[in-house]
Amino acid sequence: MTTKNTSSRGRWPLRSIRDLTGRTSAEPATGGVGTVVCVDGIDLHVRADGPVDGPALLMLHGFGASTAWFDQLVVRLPECRTIRVDLLGHGGSARPMTGYDPDSQGRLYARLLGELNLNEVTVVGHSMGSLFGVATAEYSTRITRLVLIGEGPDTSTGTLPPGEWMIHLPWIGPILQHHGPAFVTNRVVRRAFAPGFDMGTAFTDPRRGLDDARSLNHPAFTQSIKRRKAWTGRLGLDARLDELALPALVVFGREDRFYNVEAALTRYRAVPTITTAVLEQVGHTPMIEAPDHVADLIREFLSAGDKAAETSS
Repeated sequence: MTTKNTSSRGRWPLRSIRDLTGRTSAEPATGGVGTVVCVDGIDLHVRADGPVDGPALLMLHGFGASTAWFDQLVVRLPECRTIRVDLLGHGGSARPMTGYDPDSQGRLYARLLGELNLNEVTVVGHSMGSLFGVATAEYSTRITRLVLIGEGPDTSTGTLPPGEWMIHLPWIGPILQHHGPAFVTNRVVRRAFAPGFDMGTAFTDPRRGLDDARSLNHPAFTQSIKRRKAWTGRLGLDARLDELALPALVVFGREDRFYNVEAALTRYRAVPTITTAVLEQVGHTPMIEAPDHVADLIREFLSAGDKAAETSS
């Protein structure tokens, strides 16, 4: 569709302003290496790997990321049936104007599990994906265990990058998000890893971090952060996991630069169903920085659950 330019010569065309402000409206799914699945009229990009009869893992990536952030973990768990989803507003999934609060997303991914007819599912969430994983468990009995990677109980245990507030400003925010200097965005992405980590080993595509961070439309960016704070402010993840009473594994990197690791762990350790693990010399993204260790932790967690089930039967 073309837009007729009715501006007079010498003025900045209105269409140029629209182009500059970037993605401020709804957008359809674009798909990718997986399949686009329609759930209640919303298109989600979903990728499935591994044997259909393997232990089912629902992997939900973090804010500003994509399914690619689990690539290294998936190849180390070949015995599992891994279902990766580009979160709403991210990657190849649709980018609507609304629906970015944890409750809406929890219902959405719970219905996805029904569409895929998956049972006894273990959620593996990274960062903000952990919130949506907990929310999904609150809406679905198909989830039996949870693995949370790099996510505190609420925002009181974390910090956002300096200047993050500017992205929320009308007009200015979208311009900065989509057209700001690449080195600034890359600096924020780099903060998700421990100091000294070799970013050349993080992704197959060296532009992955930058492209994923810029992929969100502006409503997805601003609403996800605001709704997250309100949701965990009502009840933190530690309290929600306590109410769910499901086995949970919480994994942190000691060098996490988004969370106060000890403050977060103190709260999680007070919940009897939660097991915690801390990886030394690892930052906010353990499944990329230490994929072998994280895969072993998940495998042991699943095995412990299977043994417990055998004992009780």
